[in-house]
Amino acid sequence: MSPPDPKDIATVLLKRYECLQTLVNKPQTKPKLVDTLDIPRSTLDDVVRELEQADLVEYRDGNWHPTHSGRLACHAHRDYLDQLNSLGDVSSVLDSTHTDEDISWAFIDDADTYENHSSIQDAVMTKLLDFAEVATEIRVVTPNVVAGYADQFYQSGTSGQDAAFEMIIPPEIHTWFQSTHPSVAADILNDPNVDILHAPIPFSFGLSIFDHDRAGLTIFTEKGIAGLLVNDTNDALAWAGEQYERVKQNADPILLRGGSARSRVNSSPDRF
Repeated sequence: MSPPDPKDIATVLLKRYECLQTLVNKPQTKPKLVDTLDIPRSTLDDVVRELEQADLVEYRDGNWHPTHSGRLACHAHRDYLDQLNSLGDVSSVLDSTHTDEDISWAFIDDADTYENHSSIQDAVMTKLLDFAEVATEIRVVTPNVVAGYADQFYQSGTSGQDAAFEMIIPPEIHTWFQSTHPSVAADILNDPNVDILHAPIPFSFGLSIFDHDRAGLTIFTEKGIAGLLVNDTNDALAWAGEQYERVKQNADPILLRGGSARSRVNSSPDRF
């Protein structure tokens, strides 16, 4: 006998998932299912018939049970619904990115979302500052710098003992920041705990990695910051680390540890 068409199974799961999930949790008789699902007996007969024809349930020992494939199909459908829920949670921020951005599902799944609102424009930056304050090692790659928060972010990220702060920015941002914020740039240049590199950034979002605990995506738009996605799962951190290293491979240092601060600042006109 040929197996059921996957599309047919998907249709049955979409329509009859509640009943299948109930049987996965506890096999039952039809009279009990009528009470549990609060549906008419005639409707339940149709539901169970469709599940049985799809080889998702079977009758034995006086009760309706999920088949092995039915149990697995139920779990797969539940995972699918969970993924849609995760996507719904981040869509308001995620949809502000360029349509060709390749943000992995590993980062979207179970991500926390922080949005900027008209009444609280600095909500995202405040959250990033909180993360930076408690982190020891911070790695950032970003196509943009929020000038009003650059010094605060730097101070928060280097406030603790053994702090290490590494940032990769585009060449044009490095040149602009040095010319418009020379005092902050000088502080950063003279800090032995900070490395600044410049490289072309292949994406429009900012990526921040705090220790090995969490990573954040800052979603930039033409009007400012749409929001922040934060994830602390192993898969999300692995993907974030891969993106960072991919950019770093083509990055040139602006500030290197070692040597005197003065020699580093004055050795080249090409400085942050």
